[in-house]
Amino acid sequence: MALSIRPKVYQLPTYSLTGDLLGFLRCGLQYRYSRIGRLPPSRPVQLWFGEFIHGVMEEAYRRYRDSKQKRKPSLPPWPTGLLDDIRKLIEDRLAVRGLVAWDPELKVLGYRRAEVAIQELGPHLFPLIAEAEVRLSGARMLPPIASSLQFRVADRYEMAGIVDVLTQVQLQDPALKGNPLLELITRSLPQQPPSEFEVIVDYKGMRRPPVDKTTGGLWTQYAWQVLTYAQLRKRQAGSRPVIAGVLVYINELFPTRSDLELLKKEVATGGTDVLPSAGTEAEKVLKAWSSKAPLPTIPWAFRLARAIRVVPVTDAAITAAVGGFDIVVKDIETCRGREVHGTPVLSAWTRNSTDESTCVVCDSRTYCPDYQKKYAAQHGEQQPRLPGRKSIV
Repeated sequence: MALSIRPKVYQLPTYSLTGDLLGFLRCGLQYRYSRIGRLPPSRPVQLWFGEFIHGVMEEAYRRYRDSKQKRKPSLPPWPTGLLDDIRKLIEDRLAVRGLVAWDPELKVLGYRRAEVAIQELGPHLFPLIAEAEVRLSGARMLPPIASSLQFRVADRYEMAGIVDVLTQVQLQDPALKGNPLLELITRSLPQQPPSEFEVIVDYKGMRRPPVDKTTGGLWTQYAWQVLTYAQLRKRQAGSRPVIAGVLVYINELFPTRSDLELLKKEVATGGTDVLPSAGTEAEKVLKAWSSKAPLPTIPWAFRLARAIRVVPVTDAAITAAVGGFDIVVKDIETCRGREVHGTPVLSAWTRNSTDESTCVVCDSRTYCPDYQKKYAAQHGEQQPRLPGRKSIV
């Protein structure tokens, strides 16, 4: 009697927009060790800062929402004691998860940037918010993989993400008249928005990246992220037209000395899209400031313009974004297939980092051939003995 063979288990692979797709685009090898291998970083500096800022902004909005429900809306600026309570609460939550600011200076910087984000950006952002931490997901066809590299049965994959903030705006609302954030958004759109619309907002614990329209650049990758969020949101019941995605670069609200040095270089070379207008206070301050001088006071209007990047949502832009992520999913599946079929990790996974800071904080840099070629000498690190080294994962 012929016995049937149990078919392979059907798996619908799930890819997170930030943890998987953007993580792989930053560096495939780093993604392999940290995401798939689940190796925790020895110094999770960037992770702590990002989680801290997200948590503080969410908690601050929740307190504003609660005060509004009690018909006593209380917008920032708030007393220092309330800010300390919010920051300490989020810090304790992260500590339970093992995320702490190992560097005291990093903690101070995180506290200062959180304060500026709440006190200066909060009064304009919080009245626009409809929901926070909105989960989105959708299925797409899995790009074809070479048969010799296939390692699971699947013809689709799930794309998932969490929107930091979802706004619902009625332009006729008198309470929003004169809102500088709303005016900045509507001015950046190619056409007049409808009377009611939604905007997707995503916080980034970083400075505004230089303009780089290549696939490997952060400029394009983060635009893909909010555009894909918009595509997933449009499929949800009850959604209004999503006209834009907004990236909030928190570091621009409170720039450090190194941030200002980079900004001056980008202004001189035309490497950034937001420049101080001629004759404005911002231009005078930047021209007069030197790296050895105390930090200057940058005008709020210029800091807000630097912190806010508006990505208009169009059908063509969404098609390009989700198509670009389809290619990333195919690359990840291909790399995993190579490894499953016997290729060593260092050869199976793409080492595609284009940002030096990604490599500098990576624990795998001591045996990554690309890091040794590009940056090791700059940071005074000796070339390790690579031959014969084996992956422990």
